[in-house]
Amino acid sequence: MKIKSKILRDFIKEIQYKNRNPHDIKALELLDDISTNPEIILDKQTDLYRCRIVTDKNKIDNEKDFYGYNAKESFVPPASLTRDLRANYKYIPYLYCSNHPYISLVEVRPRLGSIVSVATIINKEPIRLLDFTISSKPSKMTKAKQNLFSDLSILYSTPIANDDDVLDYIPTQFIAEHVKNMGYDGIAFSSSLTPDINKKHPDRFNIVIFNYEKCDVIKSNVIEIDGINIEAKQIDVGDKIDVRSFIEEELDDLNLYAQKIINGEIIPNKKSN
Repeated sequence: MKIKSKILRDFIKEIQYKNRNPHDIKALELLDDISTNPEIILDKQTDLYRCRIVTDKNKIDNEKDFYGYNAKESFVPPASLTRDLRANYKYIPYLYCSNHPYISLVEVRPRLGSIVSVATIINKEPIRLLDFTISSKPSKMTKAKQNLFSDLSILYSTPIANDDDVLDYIPTQFIAEHVKNMGYDGIAFSSSLTPDINKKHPDRFNIVIFNYEKCDVIKSNVIEIDGINIEAKQIDVGDKIDVRSFIEEELDDLNLYAQKIINGEIIPNKKSN
């Protein structure tokens, strides 16, 4: 990805290859200006969702309220099993969830036929989030801060190709830890896997909650993946191949037909009553 913010580029270069604990960081100085930070407050009793692919059907309870994983299995993993992710260091668990079940479902990247446990979680008190969603660009921000937040939105939302390589996680982990020390309960960011939702429903997003003790799991449900739609584009300069999905082909044909009607190239047949 191309990062617009020179401040962020310099920070990433230093923390990845020179110094894991930098002190003179202009990016953090911009974050420290709370008066221009976009925030989201999750009201008490907000429904949040966390998905887990079921790998052991013996752990599915099929009991009232918890038809999927039980409350413990549906919540944050134990510290001993917590691995490096985009916002947390190894052995430091945070609650990764979203405010819409479909987003949480897509984030676990299930395969066709996968069984997924969908946990519903509520917060027992208001949750204060620093907002890194793509829709959040307050006019009172300086251009430098707008670029910083725009790039951080992409950094937090873009999945890492190789989960074993934690190098790309280091900058976002460090920033998340700083945000936590500023007093925020967590961060919000858009999902790169749901671009249509991001455009039509910017109020639906991913969430990482640092202070997960403010939350409780109230139920879980079980779903099965019975279809997957893949969107793709060719990135080489060779002869073009058609990788559109069937739905995209149908929509393109329909749009072309509609345009020909508008241009007067086709007169649609009128159905008699």
